Amino acid sequence: MLLLLTGTDIMAQSGQYDDEEEENTYTEETYDEMLSSTAQIMFVDSMVTDSAGFIYRIPLGHESGTVMTSDDFRKTSGNPSAYAHVNGLGNKVIFSKKDSNGHFALYTADRLGGKWTDARRIADFDGMFEDINCPYMMADGTTLYFAARGEERGLGGYDIYVTRYDIGSDRFYTPENIGLPYNSQDDDYYCITDDYNHLGWLVTNRRQPAGSVCIYTMVPPQGRSVYDENIVGEELLRNLADLTSISDTWTDSKELDNARRRLAKLTARNPGTNKGRMSFIVNDNTVYTSMTDFKSHTNRVRYEKLKNMKKTVEDMSQKLENMRKAYTEANSAGKKRLAPAIYETEHKVGQLEEYIHTLEKEIRNTENMLGE
Repeated sequence: MLLLLTGTDIMAQSGQYDDEEEENTYTEETYDEMLSSTAQIMFVDSMVTDSAGFIYRIPLGHESGTVMTSDDFRKTSGNPSAYAHVNGLGNKVIFSKKDSNGHFALYTADRLGGKWTDARRIADFDGMFEDINCPYMMADGTTLYFAARGEERGLGGYDIYVTRYDIGSDRFYTPENIGLPYNSQDDDYYCITDDYNHLGWLVTNRRQPAGSVCIYTMVPPQGRSVYDENIVGEELLRNLADLTSISDTWTDSKELDNARRRLAKLTARNPGTNKGRMSFIVNDNTVYTSMTDFKSHTNRVRYEKLKNMKKTVEDMSQKLENMRKAYTEANSAGKKRLAPAIYETEHKVGQLEEYIHTLEKEIRNTENMLGE
């Protein structure tokens, strides 16, 4: 479970901005105050993707629930930038949508008797923020993360906050800004932790062009450890707080490789999320996530060929599935016509899969020999 900044001294102060220059100064002061509490986290991967549809690129394990757009959950339209999380049991949802004033707010509903109850607004945060979005409830059922903007002590744009639900009072506690490196002076949308697979994701548009976000994969810490500026130095501390380079966080090579293997397995279980992401298992201890990881130029060429062949198999398998479905519904003449095409496609898919297996083995053997 992710333990977070409890900087009540940071959160307590407030003020009004007379102009943009004063607001920027105030934000910089907030950043400097948060800097010494920068959380020590290992980020194992990053992927830039379109802001539209990014939510479906996060390979969250099914045990931790499902993240989606609110429109997809509610079977509506008009809120393409609002998001929802259904828990792993499938019986509770928290989602965002625009209220009567045109601002995003959070709502919740329960699934009882196979149907969703009427949505109830989470009013505990009213008056604290201008907009609230991107909810994610941890598997414990009490810890809620969300993104919000308009809070006077935020770093800028959307910041990520955490709160906890108190069963006794049926209310959420006052949210806290989770600090650095999760938040920045740009928009930071999601903090998601998959306890079952010991992986997490941070979604932000920091340093990205318009219309793009970066999805960082991280190893959630078991407790909140912070960097010691006396050891890392101010320059590196700021780089770590800003996520200038995720390689700066790679302090444990064994944990890095283990996390990459977990990510590879998770994305293999969620193939729709793997588009644009490279993951090639070399051996039990090594997973390549970048073309530059290959030691052999020939293997870079082979890997590109391997990707194209896998895409061909995927397309042919879909075609084969459609033909098999048509075969079961066809009359005798139709079955007679479809049978040869099905047999030929099955044969081609089998040949390609065999060649893919051989090519993968050749690439692994070469890389392992070069790594000795």
